[in-house]
Parts: sequence; structure tokens; C-alpha cells
Amino acid sequence: MLDDSKKVRPRVLLVDNEEQIVELYQELIEFWGYSAVVAEGVGKGLLKDAKEKAREFRCQMALVDMRLADNFDEDDTSGLELIKEIKPAETIIVSGYGTLDLALETVKNRGAADFFEKSDDPDKLKAKMDKVAGQICASHKTTIIGPPEILHLTTRTLFDAKQVPIEAHDQVLDVLVRLFPNARSLRLEKMTSTTVSSDFSTVPRPRSVVLQVYEDDLQPMIVKIARLEKIKKEVGNFEKYIKGRLVGNHVPHLEGSVELWDIGGIKLSYVNSIEETFTNFVFKQPIEIIAQSLEFFFGRTWAMHYSRANDVSKTSLFDMYCEVWGHEWFIRAKDYVMPAVLDGVHPASWHSIPKSNPIDWLKEIYRNNGMESDPTLVNTSRRAVTHGDLHADNLLIDDTHNGWVVDFERTGEGHALQDFIELEADIITRIAGAREDFPSYYDFCIAIAAAHTLEDPLPKHLFPADDQTRKLLDVINVIRNLAVQCTKITDFRQYLLGLYFNTIFRATITPQEKQRIKDLRAWMLASILCHRLACWNDPWPPEQWRNLS
Repeated sequence: MLDDSKKVRPRVLLVDNEEQIVELYQELIEFWGYSAVVAEGVGKGLLKDAKEKAREFRCQMALVDMRLADNFDEDDTSGLELIKEIKPAETIIVSGYGTLDLALETVKNRGAADFFEKSDDPDKLKAKMDKVAGQICASHKTTIIGPPEILHLTTRTLFDAKQVPIEAHDQVLDVLVRLFPNARSLRLEKMTSTTVSSDFSTVPRPRSVVLQVYEDDLQPMIVKIARLEKIKKEVGNFEKYIKGRLVGNHVPHLEGSVELWDIGGIKLSYVNSIEETFTNFVFKQPIEIIAQSLEFFFGRTWAMHYSRANDVSKTSLFDMYCEVWGHEWFIRAKDYVMPAVLDGVHPASWHSIPKSNPIDWLKEIYRNNGMESDPTLVNTSRRAVTHGDLHADNLLIDDTHNGWVVDFERTGEGHALQDFIELEADIITRIAGAREDFPSYYDFCIAIAAAHTLEDPLPKHLFPADDQTRKLLDVINVIRNLAVQCTKITDFRQYLLGLYFNTIFRATITPQEKQRIKDLRAWMLASILCHRLACWNDPWPPEQWRNLS
């Protein structure tokens, strides 16, 4: 275990209505190497304070007296009611009126970790506490976890010190040892340590980390640690949409999950060896291999969900994307100030041409939402179960070049084209957009908006002799062809609408003062997509947009 974890004592909540008992247990457990948190009050006030302090101090364990209301009332089992109320703290019920039957009932049916008779030897209580702590607390295990820099990065990502006490940051280590209870050592690797780092997602997910974890000498598992509500949602989505519903052997298995006070974790296993993310795969492999991988994932692994897609008519794509993302993205975007000048990123010629404002157009969409004038209203579309956040670092490639996915927080029904659009948006804004070559990126954006139907190939003749740009163009062609094959949708305008929504999302997710080249390039793409959509029947590109440099 890391040295830092040894300094952290497990936090134990003490709940008893007898002051002398509390003082005795407090002294004992502090002496035994634990940190005592004492609940105060009488009757219902004691129960209320116990729940509040369990949460405030993120207690891992609790010693709870069975009779908290009245020691002389044989029917008083108010302490048992706390067992579920203070989860994830593991409770040892203590009582001076215990029987074997009561002890068994407390553990088996009420969810207590153990039962202790007050008249028994205190050393037995210590043994019971050490046993529980050895199962759930990293500080009471000998597991070696590292490297330290990955742990520290994970902790910084997950916690805001102002909201979570620094001593409760040990939840990261506790998640890991609970997911791997028998491990002697855990070696961590961050899955997003890629050539082009994916430091934002297509959905609001600022506090999560995906790790490749090696337990002892075993093959690695994929572990996601995130805020508690995200893990709960992801576990539910996995059970509802993934387990038993994907085709073939290239399907992750949920091996376990943990829910603590602020965070949780899930552990996924894979049949084959995960080699890299799709981000790196795109750079390393020829287009033929990339195409085979994408065809296998969309055309086979995820095929059942597309085969069960539902036709919808007269639907607003704005509403459809808000169902998946929530309205937070629009609320953030409408108040965002679009950069007026991008000096050093785009030449003056780009700033001088007339173009649509993507934020103003988004506000117009909102004003007309649900009306015939809604520009996102489409006559026919399709809904299907989609991954919901298919950026290139959530698509993992194994040693046979087949694709697997992680992160099911946003998995559910949505626009059938959504996953294809999100993967393309990630390639355009993050992989291609990180480059400093403005002419190539500008031509790239003009070309991806040039089609009339989704079946039209991208116009290669618009491109200079740039191998990397041409390769990314070929990848997008593959993605769009698969979109048509899998969803039967050929309407390019609704594809571009989804791409526009994704681009606005990406352009506004980074705080304005921290915008980088790829964020600023996303604004340029958003303007181009917005102008294309708003002036759909006009020649493309506009005359004044041609030959910019």
C-alpha cells in the first residue's frame, strides 16, 4: 500500500445512548488505530445526527447500539434501522441484550457486517472490526497500489477538496481494494494516455477516470471510477442495454461494482487483450484495417440494437439530443460568448467572410422548438439504443483489431445516427482539430459539410496532397457508409444537425479562458455547419469562402 494510505485511519461512527459506553468505545477504537466519529443527541435526534455525521465524515464503519430509544424496551430495535440508512458504512451492531437468533437475524436479514455482545471480551470486538476493515479499507490491507502519479491524478480528477474532506480522498483506494479483494498488487495505467489526449467527452463527464488495472500477474481489467450517481447509472444501463444484448464474443463482462459515499467504480473484463484506444489505432493502421474494425463493431457487435430501431415521424432532433444529454448543454451554450477573433489560429480572411453565428442559431432553434418553424424538425427518423458517448477513447481495440466499448453512462435510446456522428465529431474536432495547419483543416471542414445525401462520398478533390487529412477523410467515409447500412437513414441534413449539436457541445464544455486550438477550431466547424444548415439550398461552399488561406 502507498505510504500516504497508512496515515489515514478508518473512520468509525459510534452510535449509543449511554455516555459511558461511548467514552469507553471511543477510547478503545482510537487505541486500536481507528478514528472515532461520535453521534450525539437523544431519541430521533440521535438517529438524525448519526446519519448526518456518517455522511459528513464519510465513515467506512459504524458501531451501533441496537436499543437507541429505550434500553428497557424489549421491542426497541431502532439501531437496526440505521444499518441501511448509513450505507456504505458497514455496521457492527452492539447490544447488551443479544441472543444467537438475534445475531443471526441482524447479519443475515438486516445487512449488518457483524454482531457484538457488550458483555463479551473487547478483544473480540477488535477482531471483528479488524476483519471488516480488512475487507473494505485500503489502509488495513497490504495491497501495493501504484504508480503514485496515477493515483494522485485520479484523486485530483475525482475530488474537489472544498466539497470532499481531504481525509475522505481514501475512497479511491477503497474502491480499488473492494473491486480486487484478493490482490497482492495493483498496477494502474490510464486508458487515455494516447497520442491525442481525450480530455473532454461528448457528454458532461468532468469527474471520471478509466484505468487499465493489472492484478498481480493476471491479465488487465478495465476500471472506471466516477462520481457515485454516474456509476449507479452506468451499472443500470449495463444491465438493461448491454448484458446479453450485444452480438458475439467481443462483449465486456461486468465483473463487479462498488458504491461509496462520493464515488464508485466498475470492473469490466474482456476476452481478448486490449491493445489501444481507437485514437491511436487511427494513427497506426491502414484504412483497410480501420474499416474492418468499424464494420465489425457497428455491423455485428452492436447490430441487434440497430435491427430493433423504431421509426419516428415529425420529431425534433433538438429534443431527441436533449433527452440523452439533458438540457444542461443548451443552458451552458446559450450563455457562452463565441470568440470574436481567433488571432494566431485562423487567418484574417476567415474572420472577414460573412457567416452564420452558431450560438444565435441555437437560440433560434430553442425559440421555435416544437413548432413547424423548428429547423431541427424532421419528417422521418429512427430511434435506437446507442452507446451515447462514442468518442475515440471509449472505443478500445484488441489484439485482433476488433472494437470494444467502455463507459455506458449515457447508453440508452436516442437518435439512431448518434454514435456515428459522435465518433466523426471526435475525429474532426479533436484529432484533426489539434493540428496547426489551418488550410488543411479548413478544407477538411468544408468537405465534410458538402454532401447532399449521407450516401455521397466526401469530395477528395478539395484536398491538397496531405496524407493524414486524406486518411481521416477515408475514415469518415467508412463511418458514414456504415451509418446508412445500419440505420437505413440517408438524410444528410439530420446527420449534420447531430454533428452541429455535438460541435456546440464540445466548443462550450471547456471554460472560455482555457480554450485551446482544438476548442477554437470547434468554433470554426460550428460556424461552417451552421451556415450550411441555415443556407441549405445555396451553392456550397459560398463564393467568398473559397480559396481561403
